[in-house]
Amino acid sequence: MKRLAAEIEADSSLRTLSRASSLLRHLAGAPMRCWRLTDLATASGLHKATVHRLLGGLMAEGLAQSIPGGYTLGPQAWLIGRAAAQRFDLSSFGTPLLRRIADETGDVALLAVLTGHHAHCVAREEGDSPILPTSIRVGAVRPLGCSAHALALLSALPDAEVERAIAATAPERVGRYAPITDAYLRAGVAETRVQGYAVNQGVIVSGMTALAVAVRDAWGRPIAAISCSAISDRLLPERHPAVVTLLREEAQKLEARLHPANLETA
Repeated sequence: MKRLAAEIEADSSLRTLSRASSLLRHLAGAPMRCWRLTDLATASGLHKATVHRLLGGLMAEGLAQSIPGGYTLGPQAWLIGRAAAQRFDLSSFGTPLLRRIADETGDVALLAVLTGHHAHCVAREEGDSPILPTSIRVGAVRPLGCSAHALALLSALPDAEVERAIAATAPERVGRYAPITDAYLRAGVAETRVQGYAVNQGVIVSGMTALAVAVRDAWGRPIAAISCSAISDRLLPERHPAVVTLLREEAQKLEARLHPANLETA
């Protein structure tokens, strides 16, 4: 009985941590935005009372703070972010790689990093071809699997972590990402692993197609993904091989840059 009680308590603690992390991801996704309690509840899929309780804990640790009109990140989040940036701030040396993709394809190139069970867009470069206004912007945070780059990241995880991510993001996918079902994600992971790149063809935004490849760190873990997105009429299947080759070339450059020896001299 004591063991069962301990396991139940541990499971509850993990659930609380996961929920608090979800709130932090949303606050970080729009750091200059003042989030109302109701907006955070809607975005996270949590009850307002739960969000209020979790925010209290985050504020006590300096990770969030209350300002007139709502909530935002706290100063402790900046300190943690500054430390993590030494490894995860890829935008500075990733942007030139995206520029080459955008110039050669004429389309939009994105760089997203893996944060928990989400993909966070940190850099974007546009080509000279038209793009829908609903395309992903810097700062956008999506559940793993809910875009080409998010699917590339999900597919690069071990099987057990894929299942944990699917379970963790299920409540968030019910609304805006309703087409991204558990079955869709599992099929997408299998397909991505076979072909070596992820594809999203108008699943979330009609008329948009995107291709993406994962970027791994020196230990073989997925850390980021590079994608190319365009109006579907421009990114037809016959263009996929050339675009994927370009994405892989730039991903390899980023992976080389992420070698510990190179990070030390950055």
